[in-house]
Amino acid sequence: MLVNEVCKECKLTKKAVEYYIEQGLVAPSVRGNGYRDFSQIDVARLKQISVLRGLGLSVANIQNILSGQSASFNDISHQKTLEISVMQEKQKLLQELARTQDWETIRDKLLQLQGKQSVLERLRNAFPGYYGNYICLHFAPFLGEPVRTDGQREALDTIIAFLDEIHFEIPDDLQEYYDEITVSVDDNILANASAGLRSAVCDIERYIDENREVIESCIAYKQTAEYKESQAYRLEETLKQFNSTSGYNEIFIPAMCRLSESYREYYEMLQTADEKILQRYP
Repeated sequence: MLVNEVCKECKLTKKAVEYYIEQGLVAPSVRGNGYRDFSQIDVARLKQISVLRGLGLSVANIQNILSGQSASFNDISHQKTLEISVMQEKQKLLQELARTQDWETIRDKLLQLQGKQSVLERLRNAFPGYYGNYICLHFAPFLGEPVRTDGQREALDTIIAFLDEIHFEIPDDLQEYYDEITVSVDDNILANASAGLRSAVCDIERYIDENREVIESCIAYKQTAEYKESQAYRLEETLKQFNSTSGYNEIFIPAMCRLSESYREYYEMLQTADEKILQRYP
């Protein structure tokens, strides 16, 4: 099929088709007379590209999806969710500026939003897949505080520098399992898990009493050979090792406590909750 026929079939301009060829998204054969010859596979691929471009995806995003990376849709969807959230916040600031004409206040709030966005984007890059989605949801509520002191600015710089240097690598033999989790666990599930954890640590004694059977069942299962031979166990241990050796526990978490007073309070409650659970279930 020649390019003019392809454009009509896919509802694309010739310029767009040529651009996708230049970017390596589609590679039609070339006839002896120099004309490109598009197969039905090429046409189907161009239709997919058209849909993805229409949804606002970049060429890099499309390359990941078309290369068959099973978790790419989830990762890109979460990235778009973050972008939309930021745009909504900016829209609110614009409306507030129009109403108040308070340029200094809006500037401070914009800088605060940009700092939050910077940290969340780096978390997503450092921790791909479902775990990156989860920790973004986990830390996002604590990144809305104004950065006013030198100590907070130093903490933010430390966090950004740390996240720029690290990247959590999934072992090859766990990648397929990790991708399956990423695809099957959506943001609603992760958000509920994060919210549930925050609720539990606020009154850990009550949580333990109300969920005793579930907690004991979970602890018992984690002691079994079945669990310790599972991919879930290996992934959990891989994450623990990364957090303990990368500086996540020694650099990132203390910096978060310095940056956000609300996170410092929450982290202290987490530590108290861990201690009480260990007391109940040594």
